[in-house]
Amino acid sequence: MNRRVPRSIGAPRVLLAFVAGVACAFSAATRADTPRAAASDADGVTSATAARPEPTLRWKLRNTRMLIPTANVERARAPLPLPDGSPLDPDKITFTIDGTTLTLNDYLRRTQTDGFIVVQDGRVVLERYFDGFGPHQTHMWASMTKSVTGLLAAQLIVSGKLAPQAPLSTYVPELAGTPFGDATLQRNLDMEVPVRYPAALPPDLGLFAAVGFVPRAIGAPDSIHRFLKVALPSPDAHAGGFWYYQNGSPEAVAWAIRRVTGESWRALVSREIWRKLADDDADIVVDRTGTEMASGGLNTTLRDAARFGEFVRTSAAGDGTRFPPTATRLALQPASNVAAFARGNLAPGRPGYGYRDYWYQMNDGDGTFAASGRFGQAIVVDPRKRLTIVKFSSSPDTAARPTTADGGAIAHAPLDTADALHRAVIAIEDATRPIP
Repeated sequence: MNRRVPRSIGAPRVLLAFVAGVACAFSAATRADTPRAAASDADGVTSATAARPEPTLRWKLRNTRMLIPTANVERARAPLPLPDGSPLDPDKITFTIDGTTLTLNDYLRRTQTDGFIVVQDGRVVLERYFDGFGPHQTHMWASMTKSVTGLLAAQLIVSGKLAPQAPLSTYVPELAGTPFGDATLQRNLDMEVPVRYPAALPPDLGLFAAVGFVPRAIGAPDSIHRFLKVALPSPDAHAGGFWYYQNGSPEAVAWAIRRVTGESWRALVSREIWRKLADDDADIVVDRTGTEMASGGLNTTLRDAARFGEFVRTSAAGDGTRFPPTATRLALQPASNVAAFARGNLAPGRPGYGYRDYWYQMNDGDGTFAASGRFGQAIVVDPRKRLTIVKFSSSPDTAARPTTADGGAIAHAPLDTADALHRAVIAIEDATRPIP
């Protein structure tokens, strides 16, 4: 496989039914894509007894550009260095989840992990690839993409181009009269918008259909901006008194970002973030109009996801060589919605969390923050321990997403919760050498 991710502004849409029919063949082919795949098999990571995700999902998350159009996000000429550190042994790291004690290796296999990396104090101390996934293959971030959008918004707030308390329709008049446009920018950034979606267009599948991930029903929105206009106000909800995770708000914020800068999301992320850290190009899903899916469409390599975590960590610590610390600190300042989050649709498995600017705050005493995406994607950063951990996965998740704030919480099996990953993080921290 080529070292570099091919530069491409897009790929033809492939019928999902066709993909489902041939995915097993493609999955078998990708097992030999990289030298790392053979090493993984030799370590027993992909043994016949290991739990395997549904192959079509795994293939899709690794091959987005072959399914639907994508736009290129450009890499850096001088990537953020990731030298090797003192290696950790995942078979010697143990922790307990739901009464069962597991090694880290067991946990990674049982949660359909594709790639896992641990960076401590800027050095790679653990890196694993599973079932043929390799160092220079891209993987879907899903909703971790929102955290990139939040960081861009914070930068524009610091520069004075966006005002957090202004109604979002100030910047996007087309959204006036919609829940997103009538809410402030900050309410949109913190998932505190009183919105409901039509039953036939939930916040996940409605958007997926608009960009081409899943078949679109006749009359359903055929673009991201049209999808935003089907949302309805939720008259029984009170802004600030609840927390409701959905895809419309970050897409509306991205629209405002494009409007005040006159640039695309892709161009901004390339210039302000990716060209400052990445070793490989990234891809972002676009709809038929070329609008980027800012709530869930980014695809990158595992190492570049770790570089992004380090990029944010070091900026928050005061390193302004790549990104303004004032913007990062604004995005990560303590959230005021912990109580509302506890009543929200993502509360199970996230005790004591808050949420701001599309970043989860664990409130664990270390200032740990995280980006999270469907099917098991996660970036976890512990600033005090100077630790960044990234997990790419293909864990099936068919749970229906609620169409209103009071539509109930989304539950997961104990191993697939954010709390389980946090336990793994704590075990990894315990296994690393103390930093003076």
